[in-house]
Amino acid sequence: MLGLVFGALRARRVQALVMLALAAVTVVAAGAAARVAGTAAQDAARARVAAATVAERTLHVRGTVAPGDRPEDTLRRMGDLVHVPVDERSGGLRLAGDLVGPAGVRRQSAELRSAERLCANLTLRQGRCVHADGEVVLPQELARLLGAGVGAKLVHETGLTATPVPLQVVGIYAPADPAGWFWAGQDGAAAYTTAPTVTAAGATVTATYDAVLEPAAFDDAAELRTVLDRLRTARLEVTSGAAALADAVAADRRSVRRGIGLAEAQILLFGGLAVAVAAAYAAQERRGDAARLAVRGLPRWRIRAASAGQSLAPLALGSIWSPRLFAAGVVIVAAADWSATRGGVTELMRDVRPRRPLAAATAEVCALGLAAAALFQLVAAPAADVRRDTGFGLAQVAPILVAAGLGVLGTRLLLAGAGLYGRHALAVGRLSGALAGLTLGRRRTALRIIPLLAAATCVLALAAQDWQGGDSARAGRARVELGADRVLRVAPVARERLLAAVRAADPGGREAMAVVVTGASAASPVVAVDAARLRAVAGVDGAALHPGAPAPLRFTGTDLTLRASGDGDRVRFLLAAEGTGEQTVAEFGPLSAGAGPLTAVVPACERGCRVEAVEAGGALKAPVELRELSAGGTTVIAGDVFADPARWRTTVAQASAGIQIAQTGGVLRIGEAQARTRRPVDSRLYVIDAPVPLPALAAGGAADNDRHDQPAGSVFGVTVPLAPRPAALVPRGGGSGIVVDLEYAARIAAVAVGAVPSAERPEVWLAAGAGDAVIGRLRAAGLDVTGSDSAAAATDRAGRLAPAVAALGDVAGAGIVLLLAAVAAFVVAAVDRRDRDAQTAALRRQGVPRGLLARVERRAALAPVLVAVVLGVVSAVLLRALAPPPVRAFTDPWPVRPPAIQPLALLLAGLAALVVFGAVALLRAGRR
Repeated sequence: MLGLVFGALRARRVQALVMLALAAVTVVAAGAAARVAGTAAQDAARARVAAATVAERTLHVRGTVAPGDRPEDTLRRMGDLVHVPVDERSGGLRLAGDLVGPAGVRRQSAELRSAERLCANLTLRQGRCVHADGEVVLPQELARLLGAGVGAKLVHETGLTATPVPLQVVGIYAPADPAGWFWAGQDGAAAYTTAPTVTAAGATVTATYDAVLEPAAFDDAAELRTVLDRLRTARLEVTSGAAALADAVAADRRSVRRGIGLAEAQILLFGGLAVAVAAAYAAQERRGDAARLAVRGLPRWRIRAASAGQSLAPLALGSIWSPRLFAAGVVIVAAADWSATRGGVTELMRDVRPRRPLAAATAEVCALGLAAAALFQLVAAPAADVRRDTGFGLAQVAPILVAAGLGVLGTRLLLAGAGLYGRHALAVGRLSGALAGLTLGRRRTALRIIPLLAAATCVLALAAQDWQGGDSARAGRARVELGADRVLRVAPVARERLLAAVRAADPGGREAMAVVVTGASAASPVVAVDAARLRAVAGVDGAALHPGAPAPLRFTGTDLTLRASGDGDRVRFLLAAEGTGEQTVAEFGPLSAGAGPLTAVVPACERGCRVEAVEAGGALKAPVELRELSAGGTTVIAGDVFADPARWRTTVAQASAGIQIAQTGGVLRIGEAQARTRRPVDSRLYVIDAPVPLPALAAGGAADNDRHDQPAGSVFGVTVPLAPRPAALVPRGGGSGIVVDLEYAARIAAVAVGAVPSAERPEVWLAAGAGDAVIGRLRAAGLDVTGSDSAAAATDRAGRLAPAVAALGDVAGAGIVLLLAAVAAFVVAAVDRRDRDAQTAALRRQGVPRGLLARVERRAALAPVLVAVVLGVVSAVLLRALAPPPVRAFTDPWPVRPPAIQPLALLLAGLAALVVFGAVALLRAGRR
């Protein structure tokens, strides 16, 4: 028996090799998918952690330290309780209270803090970092509010029972990376000093432990939650998004394994179908061998064993590493050989096998029923969610079942249509058309091969368009979240200087745009942009963000003259140098009734200044009257401007107005008002050179204000009334954020009292096509470019996350399915070759030209391929029209805008299938 089987294998080595290839490709591909799933899941998890926000990766622990206790013991206990891998950490102390400015004139609520690694995470604008006890560094905004510079003496007061802490300012700083992990835990107004200085007040202080966790910390969500619970049990305050990130990482791992598991299931199912088709055709070719063995008197079981062994031997060799696939193959081959050899000797000797319409109809009805059931499950299922773990049902293999069902219908139509066409062509005398139609109509090979090829084409088309749709969605999201095609990070710089430098580097306004981002690590950042350039750079219409407003009160000159009157009080004009935003003050006084003009010298205004506000110092003895301000003989503020209510306003920040004004007869009269509130008192009168409420683009309710009817937002630490225009997405903020005009926002927040110092991140956004020459001009304009990012790089990072990895696994699986279908088509063509050769020889003896027969053979070979590819593409369109892709492009609710049906992907997938299947068909058709 074995000798008979091996002899038959040598005689039919092509069929044996193809069966071996089918089994080997299926087993190797399925095994590779199972192995790759673990590695891909781990890579996707690491990419998810790398793409996480600072708030998701950091851990903030707070605990109280009573007077007399050792703060270092509390910090050590915090570190001991954090049993997770930590990348970087910073411990520190905090003491709430007020900072009192020089001479006790100004007071601001601010914490006194110490922090490890402070000097490595700030950029000094003036002076140096803290080196000794009693020294302090201030953020720029807090220094401005206190009127304190390097060398100034301050006092930090906590309460009646605490000792006031004397301080000396040694530096003015800006955060080196406002969006980095260090400053994510340093929110609020604060002055930084040494730990002994913080504890010198003798009051209860807060110990802080801030850390950024390593990627390995998110591998075990349960363990991470245990650590957080342990910290809370120790009466420590814990703030962290790490637990949610760990859950997301676990869900990403499951989704990758599930996505690749779907591809593995499709490979196994399609491999089984390909083996079934190949086994059925191989069994049909062995019917003559079975008849000869039956004539010699062999028992039926030995005949079937000899016939099935010719398929089982290569199948066993190819599936040696997959016993389950071999077991399924045994059932498939046994069923195919039983069906082919169950007739008597007379029936087996016939070249044309008797038709069994009931069996064929039953198989077709089953195929159509499975396709209908898969469609029902697909439509009835909820929207696809990459994180949801649902079982494997018919909907998971719907591409194969639906395309196979359409293939069955298409096959019936093709056979009937080919017969009709052949008879018509014969009647009108078109010999080549008649032979092609009649040959195809009588060739039953299409009955089995078309559904198989259609299913493979459908799987490939779906994978291709899902990948293209996901890639388009990722590219669109990357551009929105980044803001522009390229983004340059620059060293801390004043807002006005940033604006002036970018405008000087790109005077046309088509390539670069100045941007300042606050709340970069928050869920709803505030993005201040040069609105006039927003459309050219980011593709968003920003005209509404910069409506008309009263012209700024500008002048050039160092000598100012003020005509005013009062009762011994002083008046200060707060000025900003043009192009740099440097703050300076022109002080006049003491004022008196009937006195002549007062003068002040402001060297910083030699190249131009802008008047931002006016302030009457101290408690006013009597109202102050302002009539005219001039510079070098040129009027800066005339009497009618002083008296114009449309040019002056009181505070818009979180402060109470401490003045009342009257404007009549070309005079601005400023008097004192008693503010009955515990909030800061603002006694400044601001120039109106920007619209209030401030126009804004707002997404996701970012401008909503529960305490007031008027929408508001924190712009550079100042609570500013907003006039929001709703938008689905805004640059950088995405679905939740606020975009305002940088120039107007900077004017409103410039000298506002009650502002909370906020971390600002200056950037320059570049339009698509902007070359490196722009970067050179930006550096020449005085900007220090410290880094960059691009939409392409952000898209590439998103391509390493779980949804993209799962989609890529689907594409790889579809390629394997295409290969299996091609091999199965090769088997069918090889088995059918004997009948085709006999028919060709008979037609040649009747005088039909060889060239004509070659054309007929090519048409008959390509027709099933064309029908199968078209049906596969149609199936892919139908499936995506009825249901979204099984894996969303994102794991969060970000809207996916690209359509599910991608014409280009469909075209490329159809062409690929047509080329592969057509090559196989023509290869066998041309071998004569």
